[in-house]
Amino acid sequence: MQIYALLAKRTLWSSQAILPVLAFAASSALFLTVAGGVQALSTWLDHATNVDHELVNLMGIQKLYMGLAWVAALVLVVPLFTLGASAARLSARRRDERLASLRLIGASTTLIVGLSVADALVYSLVGFIIGLLLYLVLIFPFGAMHFMNVPLGAENMLLPVSMIFYCFLGCMVLAALSSLFGLAKVSISPLGVRTRAKAGSAGYIALGIGVVLIIAVMILASTSTGFKMFSPFQDGGADSAIKNLAIFIALPGLLMMVAIDLIGTFLVWAYAKIRVRMTQKASVLLGYRAVLESPRGAWRQVSGVALSTFLVTFFGPILILAGEMNKTAKEVGPAAGPFMTIMADMFQGMLLMLFFSYLLVTLSAVLNQSAAIYERGSLYSSLNMMGTPTRLLQASRLTVVFGPLVLISVVSALLGLPLTALIAAQGLSGEILTKMFGMTFGAIALGLVLVYVGLLATIPFMRQVTHKPVSAL
Repeated sequence: MQIYALLAKRTLWSSQAILPVLAFAASSALFLTVAGGVQALSTWLDHATNVDHELVNLMGIQKLYMGLAWVAALVLVVPLFTLGASAARLSARRRDERLASLRLIGASTTLIVGLSVADALVYSLVGFIIGLLLYLVLIFPFGAMHFMNVPLGAENMLLPVSMIFYCFLGCMVLAALSSLFGLAKVSISPLGVRTRAKAGSAGYIALGIGVVLIIAVMILASTSTGFKMFSPFQDGGADSAIKNLAIFIALPGLLMMVAIDLIGTFLVWAYAKIRVRMTQKASVLLGYRAVLESPRGAWRQVSGVALSTFLVTFFGPILILAGEMNKTAKEVGPAAGPFMTIMADMFQGMLLMLFFSYLLVTLSAVLNQSAAIYERGSLYSSLNMMGTPTRLLQASRLTVVFGPLVLISVVSALLGLPLTALIAAQGLSGEILTKMFGMTFGAIALGLVLVYVGLLATIPFMRQVTHKPVSAL
C-alpha cells in the first residue's frame, strides 16, 4: 500500500489522470444513453393516447422500431468499445514504464498486477460515476425526441438499477482487462519496456482474418433480395423485417467494422513504410518513424474516422432512399400517413446514429492524440532540449495523422458502397450515386476537420510535455 500511495501522488491527481477519467465518463455516458434509447423504444407507445394502437399492433410497428434500435446500437458497439478501450490505455505507457522500473529493482509479479489493476479501476470508477450523472442529464433532451409523433420520454430512457450495475461491471472489466493485457510485456521484458526496444507489429495475422471477414460479409450481402425485405408491409410483417434487418444490415455492418479495424494496422504500417523510403523531409521521417514504432497506436488515431466513413457510405444510400420515399409519400397524401411517419422516423434515427458516430470520433481523436503525446513525451522533450523547433514537432504529428487518415477513409468508403449495393440487390441510380459520392467526400472532410480539432485541443499538452525535463516524464 505504501508503494501504491507513493505512485498515486504522482498519477491520480496529475493532469494525466484527468484525461482517462473524462474518457471513461464519456464512454459510460454514451453507452448508457444508447442503452436507454433502446429500452425507451420498447415501451414509449404503451401509454400514448394519440396513437391508433390497433394499427400499431397489426403492423408490429413497436417491434420494427425495436429492431431498428438494436441495429443502431450494435453498429455503435465497435466505436463505443474502441473509445472505452482508449480510455483504459490512455496512460498505460507511463504506467508500464514505472512498473517495469519496479520490476527491474525486484518487485514481485503479484505486486505489479495489483498496482496496475488498482490504478485502472480507480480511473474507471471515478469516470463511470461522472458518466452516470451526465447520462441522467442527457435523457431529458433525447427523451424529448418524437417517434411516431410520440415523445420517447425521459422516464422511458431511465434504465433500471440492475442494468446500470451491469454497465458498471462491464466498464470495470474492460479497464481491468486492458490493464492486464499490458502487463505481459512488463513481466516478461521489463528492460525492453523501459528502454522502448520492442518494435511494433505490422499485424499480418489480423490482416488475414480481416480479409476473410470481408469476403464472408460480401458473400452474405450477395444473398439479399433488396430493401423490400425490411418493410413491415411485406409478407411476414414486422417479425420478418426485424429478422432481415439483423441478418442483412446489423450483422454485415458490425462484421465489416471489425474487419476494417483488423486490416487498419497493416494498411497504416505499409503506408508509413513506403513514405519513409520516399522522403528526406525531417518532419515526415520523424512522424512515420513513430508510426513504424507503434502501428497499432497510429491506427487508433485514425480508426474513428475510418469507421464513421464506412457508416456514412453503408447507410448513406439507405438514408437517401428513405428521404426520397418520404417525399413520395407526402405527395400521395393522407393515405400514406403511417408509411410517411415511419420513413421520417428512419431518417431521423439514422441521422442520430451518425451524430453519435462523429461525436465518438471527436472524443477518440482528443484521447488518442493525448495518449500519443504522453507516450513519446521523453523523445519530444529530448528533441526540444537539443534545439528542434516546436513547429517541426507539430508538423510531424500532422504527418502521422493525416496521411494514413485519408488512405484508410478511402478504403472504408470503397468497402461500404459495394456492400450497400449488394444488399440493395439492384443498381443505384445516377442521382443516388452522385449524392452518395457527395456524402462520402463530406464524411471524409468532416472527419479531417474533427481530427484537426483534436490536434488543436492537445497543443497545450504538447507544450507541457515538450518543455518538461526528461527525468520528469
